[in-house]
Amino acid sequence: MIRLTFYIITALFISLVIAWVASNPGQIIITWQGWEVRSTIAVFIFLIILYTAAIWAFLRLLKWLNISSYLDSPKRLAAKRRKGGIDLDQAWSALALGDHDQATKMGLRAKSKLGEDHNVLRLLASAAKQSGKIDNPYFEALKKAPQSAPWALKQELDQLIELKSWEEALPIAEIMLSEHPDNKNLVEVRFLLLARLGHWYDAREALKGKGKISPSLKGHLIAVVEYCLALEEKAAGKKNEAQALTKSALKNDAKFAPAAILSARLYLEQGDQKSAEKILNAIWKRSPNSEIADMLIDLYPLESAREIYRRVKTASEKAAESTERQHLLARAAIDVGNWPEARHALDLNIASGKPTKTTYQLLAQLEREQKDDNVAAQKYIELSEKLKDDFPWECNACQSVFHRYVPICPTCQEFDSLINPSFT
Repeated sequence: MIRLTFYIITALFISLVIAWVASNPGQIIITWQGWEVRSTIAVFIFLIILYTAAIWAFLRLLKWLNISSYLDSPKRLAAKRRKGGIDLDQAWSALALGDHDQATKMGLRAKSKLGEDHNVLRLLASAAKQSGKIDNPYFEALKKAPQSAPWALKQELDQLIELKSWEEALPIAEIMLSEHPDNKNLVEVRFLLLARLGHWYDAREALKGKGKISPSLKGHLIAVVEYCLALEEKAAGKKNEAQALTKSALKNDAKFAPAAILSARLYLEQGDQKSAEKILNAIWKRSPNSEIADMLIDLYPLESAREIYRRVKTASEKAAESTERQHLLARAAIDVGNWPEARHALDLNIASGKPTKTTYQLLAQLEREQKDDNVAAQKYIELSEKLKDDFPWECNACQSVFHRYVPICPTCQEFDSLINPSFT
């Protein structure tokens, strides 16, 4: 009944159209490059109907001949995928050679054969990224698929970190970590981003939990963060809280010299030289550097040169072998006129193949004070001038040097990148 009603309405509509065309005769004129075609409206409508019927008949013929089964045959599709795979391999090879345009061209050819395949999209996204294109629709397409979203987000995260856009990188790291909470790399990346931004409390919280970061690395990172918190407490006048944090830092990493130096300074500000000496001697055994050496020399202002020498000699005998150990012993020995011991300590540095500017400066001082030999002293001064200045801290990321430890390198903004080159 419904179909019959539809046919009746359709027939009425066609009749009305024919009646309208009959009552409104006219012509259609088509002009193109000097050619002109004239036709009545009725004939034009008839031609449209005839064209539609021809198209319908052609599609019916294709269906009858079963052409689609040939186009969709497994053998043909397998051959198409094989060609797409070859194009994709050539695209990756071009990308590896730095030919971004060729990589994109072959990637698009692979895409025409393989469709929106994730491997193809990864290739196109990588080529667009390496060529410096700001608009990268392939990343957006990969983000929409759960199986490829982590890869796309990681690429975006790495790019932001490379650009040192810490604030923009942090939300992406947190999104990824919410999906993969036990991923060691993501835990470490999020911690480093928080640390670079100076969010010390959040950074310390990020390290909580077991099995995410190796215990030794985790202990060191906690020590650095607690050292930073101690600096803030000291700046706020909360010395007891600062001292507690330095002790906790040294408990997590007994070799972390900056925490020991800060703890010793806090003790000295309170007039507790014995506790400061204990802290300095302990860290001197593990991580000697020139800053600790200066503090050991100047620890007791009223102490005689002979008393300083005895104390320094005892501390040096228990310390790990290093350039700074020999420098400290030579300084104290020169001050009391113990020339053989001073020369022996400095000769050890030269024999090690690692003499520094300070080594030759101390030898020059020794020549003047022992022998009053300014000629020999001048030779050592000239040798010292050929070497770079001694700095206890060097950034292993950008090679900038500093007299004092800083948790974030002022030059490259990397976190915990300063090392003691004389000891490492």
